[in-house]
Amino acid sequence: MTVRTRFAPSPTGSLHVGGARTALYCLLHARREGGQFVLRIEDTDQARSTEESAKGIVDDLKWLGLLWDEGPEVGGDFGPYFQSQRLDIYNRYLDQLLAEGKAYEAWESREELQAMRDAAQAAKRDFVFRHPGYADEDVARYKAEGRTPVVRLRAPSHDLVVHDVVLGDVVMPAEKLEDVVVRKADGFPTYHFAVVVDDHHMGITQVLRGQEHLMNTPKHLAIYEALGWEPPKYGHMPLIFSMDGSKMSKRDKAKTARAAARDASKARGAKDHAWLAEATGVDAAELQQFMKKKNDGVALAEAIAKHLAVPLPMIDVTDFKKGGYLPEALNNFLALLGWSPGDDREVMTLAEMQELFTVDRIGKTNAKFDTTKLEWLNGETIRRSTLDRLVEAHDDYLGWTESPLAGLSAAQRRDLLEMYQARIKTFADLDVQASFFVTAPTAYDDKGAAKWLLKGEPTGLAHLAATRSAIAECVWTVDGIEEAVKSLAEAREVGMGKLAQPLRMALTGTASSPGLGQTVAFFARDEVLARIDACLAHFA
Repeated sequence: MTVRTRFAPSPTGSLHVGGARTALYCLLHARREGGQFVLRIEDTDQARSTEESAKGIVDDLKWLGLLWDEGPEVGGDFGPYFQSQRLDIYNRYLDQLLAEGKAYEAWESREELQAMRDAAQAAKRDFVFRHPGYADEDVARYKAEGRTPVVRLRAPSHDLVVHDVVLGDVVMPAEKLEDVVVRKADGFPTYHFAVVVDDHHMGITQVLRGQEHLMNTPKHLAIYEALGWEPPKYGHMPLIFSMDGSKMSKRDKAKTARAAARDASKARGAKDHAWLAEATGVDAAELQQFMKKKNDGVALAEAIAKHLAVPLPMIDVTDFKKGGYLPEALNNFLALLGWSPGDDREVMTLAEMQELFTVDRIGKTNAKFDTTKLEWLNGETIRRSTLDRLVEAHDDYLGWTESPLAGLSAAQRRDLLEMYQARIKTFADLDVQASFFVTAPTAYDDKGAAKWLLKGEPTGLAHLAATRSAIAECVWTVDGIEEAVKSLAEAREVGMGKLAQPLRMALTGTASSPGLGQTVAFFARDEVLARIDACLAHFA
C-alpha cells in the first residue's frame, strides 16, 4: 500500500512550531516511504477560521520548504482540500448514519449541558453524554422553542483500542465513551467527523500528530466503525514544552506583554493604561479588555511589546522568520524534538532527514524547545551555507523585519554577509553587529577608548591621526588599505594592532569588527575620514 500522510491545520491563527513539526514528520515519512504528502485546510470552525490565516499557513510551509504533493495551490484527485468546500460529502454520510439509527438529533442547550457537567462534578463522576431518550412531546417543545439540534453518534458499547505506533496500545473503556457530536447546530460537521471522512476519502494511511490529540482518536475510531471503514495507522508524538516546563502557547505572548505593560504603568505611577493606548494607537477599550485577560490578541501584544522594547516569546513560524533564522535550521531543530537519526549527528539537511527518518525512532518523552541550541544550530547552518543561499535568505528576512541594513545596496549586503558569516548566529545578530556600517558612532566604548585611544606614548589618538594621513592617499581596495596601514606600522615601529584598533574605534565605536581591510573598504573614503575626524574631535 502506498503511504499517504497529511497535515491538516485549522486556519484560526499563525502556524505554531508544533504544527510545523507535525508537517515535517508527515513529509519525512511520506518521502522516506516513497509516498505522498497531502495538505488539507480544516476550516469548519466558521467563527474563527480566516482566509488570511490559511494563506499565512501555506506561506509558512512554503518558506520551510515543506512542499505538499496534493492540496491548495497544487490540486489533486481527492479535492477540494478545504473542508468548507466539502459539505455535500459530509452531509451524505451524516444522513446515512441518521437513517441507520447510528446517529441521532440531540436538543440540549449549552446551559443544560453545563448543568449536567456541574452535576457530574458535584457527584465526583465523569460526565459522559449518552442518548437520553427523547419523548415526542419533548422534541415538539424543543422545535417550538426554535432550538436547532446537533447530531450525535451513538457510542460503541465496547472498549476501543488505539494501536499507536509511538505509544503502543491505548485503551479507552466503553463506560468513558460518549455520544460525540458529529454535526454542529450551524450545519457544519465537527472536526471529529470531517477529519474521518476526509482521511478515508483521501486515502490517508498514516496519521502523525501531537499527543494532545490522543484522546480524540477513540472518537474517530468510533466514527470509522459506524461507517464501516478501516482506520489509518496512528502515531501520537511527544509534546513540545518551553525550557521552564510549560507548554509552548500563543498565550505566552499576551502574558509577556501584559506583565511589561503593568510594570511600565507602575513605573509611571499611572492608575490605568490609558497612556499606553495613546502611545501605541490601539483602542483604549480593547486594551482594557486585553489587560483583564478577556482576549489574547497577538497584534495588541506585539504593539505593546514594540513600544516598550520588550521581546516576546517566539512561538509561531513567523516569529522565527522575523528573528532571522534559516528555514533549514528550524526544520533541523524541529526534527530533533522527538526524533533522532540513531547516531550522534545533529546538523542535517532536509534531504538527509528524508533518508534517515523512521517512525519507530520517534520517542515518547516530551521535548523542550531549547532556543540556545536552536541559535547554535542556526549559526552552524549559516557557516555551512553558500553565500548565494545566505543572500537569498537575507533578502527574504528583510521583507519581514525593520532591519537597519535594508537601505544598503544588494552588493553591500552581500559583502556584509561574507564578512560576518563566521560571526553571527542569526540575521538579527547581523543587524546589531553591523549597524555601524549604516550609522556612524556617536559614543565610544569606555574600555576600548581607554586601552586603544588614550593609553601609551604616543597615544592611540596620535596613531589614528597618522593613519588618517596614510589612508587618505592609498589605493581604495582591501589590499591597498591593509598595505598602507602595514607600511605605517613598520615606519612607526609598532605592531599592526596599535594602528588597527584605534581605526576600528573610530569607525565602529568599539574595538571589534571583521577584517580591517574589509571593514574600511566597505565605506567611501570620505566617510572613513569623516569618522576619524569625529573621533579625534570627541577626545580633543
